[in-house]
Amino acid sequence: MGKLLKFALLMLLAGCALQPEPPELILVAGASGRAGHFVVQRLRADEVAFRPLTRSREEAIERLGPAFADLDWVECDVRDPAQVAAAMRGVTQVISVIGANQVGGPNSAEFVDYGGVKNLVDAAVAEKVRHFVLLTAIGVTDPAHPFNKATKGALGWRLKGEDYLRASGLSYTIVRPGGLVNQPAGQQGLRIAQGDNWRPLLRSTLSRDDLALVLIESLRNPAARQATFELVNDPAIAPGAWREAFSGHKPDLRPDP
Repeated sequence: MGKLLKFALLMLLAGCALQPEPPELILVAGASGRAGHFVVQRLRADEVAFRPLTRSREEAIERLGPAFADLDWVECDVRDPAQVAAAMRGVTQVISVIGANQVGGPNSAEFVDYGGVKNLVDAAVAEKVRHFVLLTAIGVTDPAHPFNKATKGALGWRLKGEDYLRASGLSYTIVRPGGLVNQPAGQQGLRIAQGDNWRPLLRSTLSRDDLALVLIESLRNPAARQATFELVNDPAIAPGAWREAFSGHKPDLRPDP
């Protein structure tokens, strides 16, 4: 009897060890926004499983068009921790492209760019998410940035969101884009910069479609782990060259000051 119990226990342990990891499921927070819908388009074309989050499915379809009506939209207010936790169940990776649309009030940066990111990070930690990609903005470390003055400190709240993600213990990538524009990907090259050296890039722009490519690559490429970088288009760089440069990322040594 003892031998049978030992054999059964060994078989049980072997079965547990051989259990496959759960299938990939990418949560896209802010999927119906101006940057998010490019991410959704790219993931859809790649035929990977993803969960698009929006506050209103009806408004998302109205904004993006009937071609997006068949997506499994999940209505979620990122300011509500319970809603975020429910939306995160079964998720293995996260792309957050949320952004405040008000200066002051409940939809301001304090409650979306920080509070919303905090809720997403907390839920991702609880769900043991494998990687979290966060979109913020170029120049978040400078309180005197013109955008900060115009938005009553919005970049400061984005920086707080970055720091919260860094301190969470999650595997992460933080992308700080230049001014976003609607242009097809591949029209210009991409400059990837690290070290918070953003001032020479301040007037540079970035195609939202190119941004989507980089956000998705950040999920897949181990070189992007624990890294923060600025991203802009640069006509002096050959389109496509960024993929090789991507492998040269250096991990964050400490949170930005």
